Amino acid sequence: MSFCLRRLTLASALLPLFAGPTSLHASDTVATVNGRAVPRAQLDFIIKEQVRQGRPATPELSGKAREEVISREVLAQEAERKLGQNEALRTRLDFMRQQALINALREDFFLNTRPTEAELRSLYDGLATQVGERDYRVRHIVVEQESQAKALIDQLKRGARFEALAQAQSKDRDSGPSGGLLDWTPAGAFSPEFAAALPTLTRGKVAVQPVKSSAGWHVVKLEDLRPAQRPKFEDLQPRLAESLIEQKWRAYLQDVRARAVVK
Repeated sequence: MSFCLRRLTLASALLPLFAGPTSLHASDTVATVNGRAVPRAQLDFIIKEQVRQGRPATPELSGKAREEVISREVLAQEAERKLGQNEALRTRLDFMRQQALINALREDFFLNTRPTEAELRSLYDGLATQVGERDYRVRHIVVEQESQAKALIDQLKRGARFEALAQAQSKDRDSGPSGGLLDWTPAGAFSPEFAAALPTLTRGKVAVQPVKSSAGWHVVKLEDLRPAQRPKFEDLQPRLAESLIEQKWRAYLQDVRARAVVK
């Protein structure tokens, strides 16, 4: 069984054929199949991909890779003979060629874009500001209707246990079983409505009004608070860099699109 042929689509095999014949020097050729040269670059590509995936670069790998590119050429020629005039296939190949070029452009952009430390620290400081100065440890009960949430608050005023109500009625399947308890969370990670209620609470107290969010209506109890425990800049630097490069990529796409002459 071919060791990587199953990962290659028919369309990718046909792409070189629709690009037209290529003149190759003998040293750039792996083999010829029915008079058509098989580029050594294809062999090198398969070997590099296999090595990247963890296979050792051995003579055995090179031999299998050579058989692979020859098999691909044989099948591609057969597909060209039988399907080469199929308009739908040609359209599909054009689309896939475009996507391959876009993917290569993105990869090149990400490999060659290096944010400065000043940019990274600016992003870090901005995120720290959004996170806020405190972390909160809260319990909550999430229900569908405001009336349900108000009824729960009334029960709590009459002495009901928050944990028991959360276990019985909260629709949050993650926190409900643990009595509605959430991990330590910075205010900026909550929804705006939820975060706005937190500074009004003291330890051990339940908000007098339910809080609305996209998840439903929350009954909120503050368990504890502390100064924000922010990750160090050095620990976040790789993720910050990835985020910045992604931002730069989107800006680059917008710029390219804006400069295009479209009629």
